[in-house]
Amino acid sequence: MSLRKLDTRTGEFSGILRNVQDSSVAAIAYDRKTNRLYYTPMNIDQLHYIDLSTMETFAVSDQFFSKAGKYDLKNTGPVNRMVIAPDEFGYTITNDGNHLIRFSTNGSPVITDLGDLMDDPQNKEMTIHSICTNSGGDLVADDNGHLYLITGSNKVFKVDIATKMTSYLGTVSGLPQKFTTSGVAVSENGRQLIVTSTVYTDTYFLIDPDTWNAMPSPTTHDLFECADLANSNVLYTNTPGYSNLIISKSGENLKKIKIYPNPVMDDIVSLQFNEMQPGNYTIQLADVVGRIVIQQNATIIGNTQTEIIHIPPGAMQGFYYIRILDEKNSEVGTQKLVVERW
Repeated sequence: MSLRKLDTRTGEFSGILRNVQDSSVAAIAYDRKTNRLYYTPMNIDQLHYIDLSTMETFAVSDQFFSKAGKYDLKNTGPVNRMVIAPDEFGYTITNDGNHLIRFSTNGSPVITDLGDLMDDPQNKEMTIHSICTNSGGDLVADDNGHLYLITGSNKVFKVDIATKMTSYLGTVSGLPQKFTTSGVAVSENGRQLIVTSTVYTDTYFLIDPDTWNAMPSPTTHDLFECADLANSNVLYTNTPGYSNLIISKSGENLKKIKIYPNPVMDDIVSLQFNEMQPGNYTIQLADVVGRIVIQQNATIIGNTQTEIIHIPPGAMQGFYYIRILDEKNSEVGTQKLVVERW
């Protein structure tokens, strides 16, 4: 196996990084926090990863996906779609759709079967459990607790991680007839998906997740058969722009806080307080799993007042919450914030 770096803004690949063990790989997923590239060999029921800081390769030899899920590997085939979600867990879905499997990325990985996926009643005959039509493909994660599976047959399923409810969203349109999806990754701006195929190499395609329509990528050179893609980008599902935070703890205290810019790219966020009750407040920036990234105090004394938040340089690109607490440590409002990195 050879590693090459994909620039998700241009769709171009650069420089072979290094050859590593195992000649055939079934699925890969990149974790930016640990700088690890997780993967599964095609014929080995194990989780492996490469520490990209040292280029050392490790195998989780004491655990197996099939044993964690208590399923027959011969019937379901290898684990061949994988993603690292914003909650810092890796996820895979077996080809028969009967197992949503999670593995930890902090420290030594632990593999856990979360149980069977359930079909949304509106799916009707388009069940996630059809191994004939819904195997293969690849996974990406969004900023709101969902996984998106684009199968080898270009069908799209949305999985709610918490409930395991799976919704059929349709089939990707605009792809050539012989195109079968093998790799999927989120673009650098978090608004498009890049898809590749092992059987179609004329071009890669960009997918609009609002319409699930595909258009050819502007890349016109350095194309090759690509079975898997992996990056740490998250699919953004909120609408960018100037956001309003409505504080509605009581009718007479209905006020607004304006947060801008959103998304933020220069690490500085402004919070404009308008006609707030004077007093001491706490501003928290928390990640998607509720961990506080920064916390600062604000004393409101005027009808209009602006406070500045500095996003730490080490904060990863992705989805966050801004929470406002009053003097009694009660939450008076929460707003989503998207942090983008160039």
